[in-house]
Amino acid sequence: MPEIAEVEAARRLCHKFCLDRPITNVETIEDKLVFVDKDHTDFKKILIGRTIVDTKRWGKYFALVFDTGPAMVCHFGMTGSLKFKATSEEWPPRFHKLVLTFDHKKKNDVPPVVMAFCDARRLGRLRLVEGDPMTQEPISKLGFDPLVNLPKDDEFYTLIHKRSVPIKALLLDQAFSAGVGNWIADEILFHARIHPAQYTNTLTTDQCKEIRKQMLYVCEVAVEAEADESILPDHWLMTYRWNKGKGKGKGKLPNGHTLAFETVGGRTSAFVPALQKLTSKPNTNKKPKRPAVSKKEDKEKTSSGKRKNAEDEPTPKISRQANDEPSTPYKRRSQRIKN
Repeated sequence: MPEIAEVEAARRLCHKFCLDRPITNVETIEDKLVFVDKDHTDFKKILIGRTIVDTKRWGKYFALVFDTGPAMVCHFGMTGSLKFKATSEEWPPRFHKLVLTFDHKKKNDVPPVVMAFCDARRLGRLRLVEGDPMTQEPISKLGFDPLVNLPKDDEFYTLIHKRSVPIKALLLDQAFSAGVGNWIADEILFHARIHPAQYTNTLTTDQCKEIRKQMLYVCEVAVEAEADESILPDHWLMTYRWNKGKGKGKGKLPNGHTLAFETVGGRTSAFVPALQKLTSKPNTNKKPKRPAVSKKEDKEKTSSGKRKNAEDEPTPKISRQANDEPSTPYKRRSQRIKN
């Protein structure tokens, strides 16, 4: 799934090539999953003639703000992407849902800019949102964005300790940290030297500070690299996380450390056991003990003639039918058919 780095890269492309250019043509493909709340033809009618005046991003969402009318909020889902037309490639691209053509006269572009929103698995979403898209749903329901409003150390610690879940699961929760996905979360925990299954309420102040520090570092570097694995730092886990197998050099980092894979928070987590050790895990299934009562006290309570509390008395059985409803005598199925 495209994460904060891929989505920010898409936003920057839109800002660079589409800003201040009127939309001269809109093509849409009917898809009731991708186009939310409105028909694809409504998008066509509303967007034609509009000019993009700003682009924004929060987490895995990005928005195109127009000179008039609603903004368009985009989410890539699992396989969504933006594609720009080039003279040497086939057009329109496969799995396109929306194609926007921009006026090239103002910027003297040859040929004009043409952008397509594509999604093979149809899990992406396009919405038209009135007002500021950053304050409207679905963006308003998201947690902090690591590159926009990362909380200070104290607040970050408090947010982590509000929950009792594996830290990897919390990082993936978009209501906690918007934009962090599977490989970004693994990278953060690798640099922070925290096991992905470590429970949040067992993390120390220093560990929380380190997670915050590495979250900012990983997100900044990933965005600048535009999520291009080939130019990420050599010591990053992402460079080797797909190096699975039993052959020579497989499943290991260059320094010899072995990679391990474990399902945490419903996702496959890559980590290095030698560096990321699980220190403690609370027993969340343990039931609280009942207060001890001596046999003598228990005998005195049961033998006393005092009436039990009303809340301790068994609940009387209630008839399936109301008292004022006559009961229907039961008949065999054969008798009912004859009658």
